[in-house]
Amino acid sequence: MNNAHSPRHRQALIPIVWILGTSGVGKSTLGHRLLTELERAGVQAAFADADQLRLASAIDASEEDLIAASLPDLARSFQRKGARCLIVAGLADSDGQLRSLLPRWPRDRILAVHLDADEESIRRRVLERGWLTELADESAAYARRIEAGFADLRMDTSAQTPEALAQAVSHVVLDWLRRADDQTEATIDEAVRPNAHRLITITGPGGVGVSTTGYQVFAHLARSGQPVGYVDATQLGHLGSRSRAADLAPMRAANARSVARRLAEAGASTLVVSGDASSINLIEHGGEVEAHDFWLVASADALAERIAASARGDGPPVQGNHRLGLEGDELAASIEAAVIEAQDPSPRNGRRVIDTSDASPQAVAEEIVAHIQPGSVGGPVDSP
Repeated sequence: MNNAHSPRHRQALIPIVWILGTSGVGKSTLGHRLLTELERAGVQAAFADADQLRLASAIDASEEDLIAASLPDLARSFQRKGARCLIVAGLADSDGQLRSLLPRWPRDRILAVHLDADEESIRRRVLERGWLTELADESAAYARRIEAGFADLRMDTSAQTPEALAQAVSHVVLDWLRRADDQTEATIDEAVRPNAHRLITITGPGGVGVSTTGYQVFAHLARSGQPVGYVDATQLGHLGSRSRAADLAPMRAANARSVARRLAEAGASTLVVSGDASSINLIEHGGEVEAHDFWLVASADALAERIAASARGDGPPVQGNHRLGLEGDELAASIEAAVIEAQDPSPRNGRRVIDTSDASPQAVAEEIVAHIQPGSVGGPVDSP
């Protein structure tokens, strides 16, 4: 990654809509639906999951510190592409914690939206999600710890459909944005960020399992006690309805670099960065960085099976999954596009190619880790 220091300058920060609540209450679902609802009203918004900014191990920074450091970078990046606000899904159980997560924003430029539900609904949603179901009781307990009344808007989601909830919240957001736009904007300085010593990039055709593999590589390195951070470039590009647009690849790459550098600044000596090829191709290597670049491939049958599973919603929940619900001709077109991309040798750009056709993400991650540092592989770790 480029080692040049970023110049210091000042730029206004766009308003933040912070969606809070316990796990399984629908924060990310609402965030993505708000992108569409606001776009219909002529307002372009961006979305970020705070969890994507805190994936690090054995470093000298708290999760709150990592989130607080990266959000201003993302806000500026999305603002340059026309976003009028940044929607964030993240945990916050008090006004004090919210302010520590957003120290650069005045409180009147933050709209805190608290999604709540009864305990039975929370447990049912975590179980229905089918991922990390052992957290159902913990999620219900956390909901009780959220400070009552500190949010600007509280929505009980127990009996609301995601569509109705998004419509209701979007009206509040639009009215709030009109008032926020009339206020004096805060400004901040861009910080200087150092690089890590080792950079691992993982990419490949759509549907091959890049993100899942990337996280497993991070998890393996974390289990060994190494200071390591993980960045998923695809999850840092949610802008309106064009999140996967090819012309937004430079923005996705810039966002990935920003978060990666913040993790390195906090002490991560190894960075794992995954994402689509067009974005990963723009992640530069500095001459002093130990770089390992991987391209994942799979057979046409394996890609078809994985994309069909993604369309059904199988496996870990992926925010902004553009394949979810695809059927018939749309599903066939998605599979065909992935197969064509997999057969094109040009995006590989000298990367080490790994065939994942008959291997689990955990096995692929073990192969990558074995190539980087032989003898250091371990068992699989659940995704966050």
